[in-house]
Amino acid sequence: MAQSKFTLYKYVKLKDEVWRYKKAAFYSNGKIKPNVVIVGKDAKGKLVEETHVEGKYVMNHNGAWLDAGVDGLQAQRRRNARLDAVEFQRLRGTVPAPSPIMQTTFDCLTLAAAAERYLSNCEKRGLHAKTIHKYRSAVDAFVEHCGVTYVDECRENKQPLLDYMGWLRMQPVPKRKHGNPERTLANKVEDVRIFLKEFGVTKLLKKNEEPRYHEKKVVAHTDDELAVLYACANIEGTFLLDFFVGSMVRDHEAYGCRYRDLTGTTLTIYGKHHKTRTVEISERLAAAISYRRKRVKADYDDLLFANRKGNPDQHLLRKLQRIAKRAGAKFHTELHKLRKTGASRRYLAGVPLQTLMMELGHESLATTQKYLADVRKPGEVKRAVSDADFIPKPKIVKKTGTDGD
Repeated sequence: MAQSKFTLYKYVKLKDEVWRYKKAAFYSNGKIKPNVVIVGKDAKGKLVEETHVEGKYVMNHNGAWLDAGVDGLQAQRRRNARLDAVEFQRLRGTVPAPSPIMQTTFDCLTLAAAAERYLSNCEKRGLHAKTIHKYRSAVDAFVEHCGVTYVDECRENKQPLLDYMGWLRMQPVPKRKHGNPERTLANKVEDVRIFLKEFGVTKLLKKNEEPRYHEKKVVAHTDDELAVLYACANIEGTFLLDFFVGSMVRDHEAYGCRYRDLTGTTLTIYGKHHKTRTVEISERLAAAISYRRKRVKADYDDLLFANRKGNPDQHLLRKLQRIAKRAGAKFHTELHKLRKTGASRRYLAGVPLQTLMMELGHESLATTQKYLADVRKPGEVKRAVSDADFIPKPKIVKKTGTDGD
């Protein structure tokens, strides 16, 4: 019968900011090297070791991950206890009595192992690195602060999720002028719920227990506000404003736009979830894109918004805010607001909602209707309210009798 190894690993954060399970390192006499793990081999085949004080130890046994604590010596003692118990069972043919150190959880999956499996599957599915980083920040914090160790402890038990929500509320909130901390909290809880659902854990919170927040409303720029921005924009700033208003793209979609995506006045947009759509743009914007390619001497396959290294320029919001600062704007602006402005102007110009739904990349017509529900022609609402106002007629008082009586 093969001997069980109960291989010791440590869950550590590598140089590329990714958490991984790495084998624990041992001295030649069999004693563990505390906080030292094996991260690979060099060109000569020699093991490469690194010191990592963060993370915790786990044991792998027949595909199951068993908690071994955060201290290296304690982890080795737990491993030795496991090995002794298995050897005792092999020699006597009996099940050993459980000890305080041992836990009969061979068939249990730890949350740490489940998180690693889930995030690894996200990578295999081809999700964007930023999306995976977002999931990891929520799931890793849940694993550390939920108060339980195994996935099975979360079944029909909402307390771990409530404890996690309580921990989130105690964290310092970054000071952002237009931030929404309650929405951030709700997003993190939703990311954890999606993670738990992958392992069959569902329906934990009641509707009144779920995090709530005020949904952010994006209002389109008025003509006067656009005039303020354009007045202080240089040639690159003007192109930035023209492109986002005229194409109605999301910020991350603009990062991947290339000159080759323009055919006549039709711009191809590669949206989220690998969905492609086309947007009809004005002849003026199409000419501006072609002129810009000649002006910056860009190739046909180059990015529209590239940094000095040729990679996507992801600081477009910062550039827009610099324009607003130079203009002394008293209003808030952002890339999404430019997208909403372009959609609003087309809607008021008579473009059908069905067409706008496809050009905006919305999943349903209801989403587009909700998105443009606040769009009205200038003065339309004031006229409607004025017309609907009830003005009572003046009361006429009739006099009785005659003067001089």
